Amino acid sequence: MQHDKLIHQNVWVSSWVLSVSLLGDALIYVILPVNAEAFGVSMVAVGFLLAINRIIRTFTYNLVVEFGQFVGIKKLAIIGAFFGAVSSLAYGVMDGVYLLTISRIVWGLSYAALLIVTLHYASLNTSRTGTRIGISRSVEQVGPLLVMIVGTSFAAYVGPQTIFIYVGLVSALGVWLAFFLKELDEPVRPSGQPLKKFSIPKPSSIDGLIFWMGFGIDGVFTITIALMWVEFSSPETAIIIGGLILAARRVSEMIIAPLAGRISDYFGATLPLLSMLFLCGIGFLLVGLGSLILGSIALVICRGALGTLFPTAASKIYPGDAMSAFTRNQTWRDIGAAAGPLATGVLLGLISAELIHLLVFGFFIITSSWFFLSGDYKKLGLPE
Repeated sequence: MQHDKLIHQNVWVSSWVLSVSLLGDALIYVILPVNAEAFGVSMVAVGFLLAINRIIRTFTYNLVVEFGQFVGIKKLAIIGAFFGAVSSLAYGVMDGVYLLTISRIVWGLSYAALLIVTLHYASLNTSRTGTRIGISRSVEQVGPLLVMIVGTSFAAYVGPQTIFIYVGLVSALGVWLAFFLKELDEPVRPSGQPLKKFSIPKPSSIDGLIFWMGFGIDGVFTITIALMWVEFSSPETAIIIGGLILAARRVSEMIIAPLAGRISDYFGATLPLLSMLFLCGIGFLLVGLGSLILGSIALVICRGALGTLFPTAASKIYPGDAMSAFTRNQTWRDIGAAAGPLATGVLLGLISAELIHLLVFGFFIITSSWFFLSGDYKKLGLPE
C-alpha cells in the first residue's frame, strides 16, 4: 500500500515537472512564426526549428532510456528539467538558426527524458496504468495552456525574445520539484538485450496507428485548420477559430485523458480504444468532406483520449517490457507529427487540405485493419 502511494505521488510530481518544463516549447510555437525576424531567422528556418526537437527524439528515445538506467530515474528527471529550463532561457538570449537549433535539440532530449520519467512511474503498477497516464497527460497540459494565455499577452510588453528569459526562470521550478521524487528500486526497463541507441524501431500495428494520429491530428489538421476556415470566413476570423480549436485540444486532454484512463482501468482498454479509433477515422472523413465543426470536435476528443489509451494499450500488449513499448510508441508518434507538416507543405501545392484529410483517412483505415488482423487488440484484456 505504501509503495503504491509513493508511485502515485511520483506520477503527480513528475507530471508537474514536465508541465512546468513545457512552457518555453509551447510559447515558441506561437511567437517564433510571427517574429522570425526578431530571432534572426527566415520563415523557412522557422519550420525546421519547430520540427527538429521531434526529429532528434525519434533517434534518441532508446539512448535516453539507457542513460536513465545508468543514472537513475530521479536524476534523469532533475537533468531533464534543468536543461529544459536552459533551452527556454536560450530562446531569450540567443538568435540565429545555428544557436537556436542547438537549443531546440537540447529541448528535444530534455522532453524525451521527462516523458520517459512520467511513463515509467505510470507503468509501475499495471492495474492502474490508464488512470496514472491520464493524470499525467492532464497535468502536462496545464503549463502550456497557461503560458499561451498569459505569456502571449506579457510578450507584447517585454518583447518576443525577453519573454523567454522570464519563462526560463519559471521553468527552473521544475528542477526544484524533481527533488521531491521518491527513490524507488524498479529499473527503467527490464534487463536483457541492449537497445539499439540510434535506431528507429520497427513499428508494431499499434505504433502504425499512433503514427497516423501524429501525422493526421498533430500534423495535417493543426497546419490546415485555419486555412480551411478561410473558405467560410475572413482570414482574421479563420485565425481566431483555428486558435480556439487548437486551444480546445489542450483543454480536451486535461479533461478527457484522465477520464479515458479511468474507464480503461475499470472496463478494460479494448472498448474505449476501439471506440476512439472509430471516432478518429470518422473525424478525418468529416473534415475531408468539409464538415469542419463536427470533424474538429471528433478529432479534438480523440486526441485527448488516445494520448492516454495508446500507451495504456502498449503496456498491456507488451507487459514484459512496457518501457520499450512506450518509447517505440512515442517515437512513431513523433515521426508522424514531424512528417505531417512537411508532407502538408508539399501536398498543398497540388491538392486541397480536405483531400489530404481524406488520404489520411484511407491510410488510417488500412492501418486499423492491420491492427485487427494482427490480433493485438485481443491482448488488451479485461479490467484487473
